[in-house]
Amino acid sequence: MAIPTIFVKAARQIWNFEWKILMNGLAPSDSKGNYKRPVNLQKIIQLPTKADLKNRDPDQRPGLIVGKSCPWAHRAWMIYEIKGLHKSINLHIAQVDTAGGRWILEPPIKGCSTLQKLYRKCGNYQSRRATVPMLFDPGEGPKSKLRLINNESAELVEILNNWPLNDNNIDLNPMKYNKNIIKWQNIIQENINNGVYKCGFARNQNAYEKASKDLFSALNNIEGSLNSSGPFLCGKELTIADIRLFPTLIRWESIYEPLFKCSKKPIKSFPNIMKWRKIIFNLYNINKTCDVDAWRKDYFGALFPLNPSSIIPKGESISKIINY
Repeated sequence: MAIPTIFVKAARQIWNFEWKILMNGLAPSDSKGNYKRPVNLQKIIQLPTKADLKNRDPDQRPGLIVGKSCPWAHRAWMIYEIKGLHKSINLHIAQVDTAGGRWILEPPIKGCSTLQKLYRKCGNYQSRRATVPMLFDPGEGPKSKLRLINNESAELVEILNNWPLNDNNIDLNPMKYNKNIIKWQNIIQENINNGVYKCGFARNQNAYEKASKDLFSALNNIEGSLNSSGPFLCGKELTIADIRLFPTLIRWESIYEPLFKCSKKPIKSFPNIMKWRKIIFNLYNINKTCDVDAWRKDYFGALFPLNPSSIIPKGESISKIINY
């Protein structure tokens, strides 16, 4: 028996209403339906000195908290590996609680089992959801107070690039590339890093069309630049501009194309981007920061408004993706 039209219309209206409520909490938008990323809490305290870091016990080192699925945290994790910060910063990988929509800490950090509790212990009672990446300093001694250093990824990668104690003196933000890095940052941040979310979280067709146009225009720009002056965005050297772009483009086939509707053109239609992506994947320990199974599990399992069934699709391995 066919379902009466009036019931279909009513169901669509009810679902659309509830969908908007869910989206308001997950991904706020402007009056035209364009996704607007919330501004993270930012706080920078005086960084530890090189001498200070050398004298600390392992459990007194600053901590960097990342999540495998988060592209913003992925940036910080990449810098951590490239610069060799293992001896001065403790890396913690938070897990996604898909049912509760939060980051959980296993094992707990300083007695905190969730990221929200750790934020509060650092003295930050923010109303928004606690986010990764997060760099905190436990200080020295049992009575020291936890302090948040920074949780804004664009700033955090620069902090880690200039970290006073590291095993690799590579400068990913050299002055000679300053203008180029700023140019790419402006293009990448809004049109690609945020751009894929603008596509996925668009509230209407017009918002989606605009986001998709801006996204693929930026990709065409990058493809042309890599073709004429690669292998990296600023030429012959890996820079912070590449680090800011890589986490989004490495998730393309598994997440952003199928779930966020970034589907105007397949990423493999950009051969220079594909080559650039493979080069970076094989540098240092960057490959260990890429877990495609965790990405699928967290994105498809946690983003209920985009995937109400929570079905996690099968997909290709990271080695096959990177070797197209």
